[in-house]
Amino acid sequence: MSVYNTLLTKARCPHCDACCEVRADFRFGLRDLLEYRVGDPLVWEGRGVRTPATRPTGGNYVGEAYTECPSCGLDYWLVLTVENDVIVGAATDLDREDYGHEQ
Repeated sequence: MSVYNTLLTKARCPHCDACCEVRADFRFGLRDLLEYRVGDPLVWEGRGVRTPATRPTGGNYVGEAYTECPSCGLDYWLVLTVENDVIVGAATDLDREDYGHEQ
């Protein structure tokens, strides 16, 4: 079983263009099934699985998160930005492959 965290945020689906509340799973920070929102500080240290293994320089990191659109049911990716240990943004990754879904 893979351990991950979840970001609760609004995102625009690249398939149907709906802007919806989503649950986006990501695999960085202390991976302990924690729930976050934009503006929350990210936990880097603690017992358990950590990605990267130590806090990145300055607490800055860019990673990806996977979600499914509650409107059309298709999956897509977000780019999450962490600055000074705080989740500051989540944007739909428009450069990523669409996994064979028709747009």
